[in-house]
Amino acid sequence: MPSSKPPQQSAPAGPAAEPTLLRLPTRDELDAAEKEYLTRGAPFKADVTVVDLGHGRMVVKDFSARAWWRRLIGRLEVGRECRAYSYLDAMPCFPVFIGRLDADALAVEKIEGISLALVSDIASRREDYLAQLRAAMERLTALGFLHLDARAYRNVLVRPDGQIVFIDLAGAFWIPPGRIGHRLFRAFVALYYEANIIKWETLLEPAGDPRRGQPKPPRYFHGVIDLYRAWGRLRQRRRA
Repeated sequence: MPSSKPPQQSAPAGPAAEPTLLRLPTRDELDAAEKEYLTRGAPFKADVTVVDLGHGRMVVKDFSARAWWRRLIGRLEVGRECRAYSYLDAMPCFPVFIGRLDADALAVEKIEGISLALVSDIASRREDYLAQLRAAMERLTALGFLHLDARAYRNVLVRPDGQIVFIDLAGAFWIPPGRIGHRLFRAFVALYYEANIIKWETLLEPAGDPRRGQPKPPRYFHGVIDLYRAWGRLRQRRRA
């Protein structure tokens, strides 16, 4: 995956988080540290733990306990996720990337927040949250960066200061501006993120998600409907 970065533009709007100063642990320090497990990945996925070595809490994604063949695949996944963080270059709507611990593991800042879907101040801050989402997604579209898991509730958090943060870049793809295929890929990315905006507009309705309590539709039904609506919106904007 290409990793060269285009010229930087302004960061998404929203309250700035305090700088996070975290030190990348060694493998020996990680193995000896007390861990809070967020995910036990056996037999195929990474173990995801929260570790604090006295400098602040960090999340470590680690494939070292998997079988040898799964570690080989895991190393490719770790490498790609590290390149994704490097490409984004410390955007405030993503966790601080601490670094690659070794071939099997990487560490990022632990986001102390809650899912955007669970916030209690929707009535007063709905437009601010939607504006942050749109600003971030417009920036990612310009970068040709697709965060495939941005639609998942668990991957969009809100810090205590109100800053929206996207987590988990394992499912990320990008084509930098100027590279072959960027314009076509960017059009797809714009469609995907517009569908995400439509989803969050629905979830953040002050009266509550109107879809809640309805019979569960076939898998991906709502996603396909949101993509169709997003396509219509983008067509209208191009005609305006």
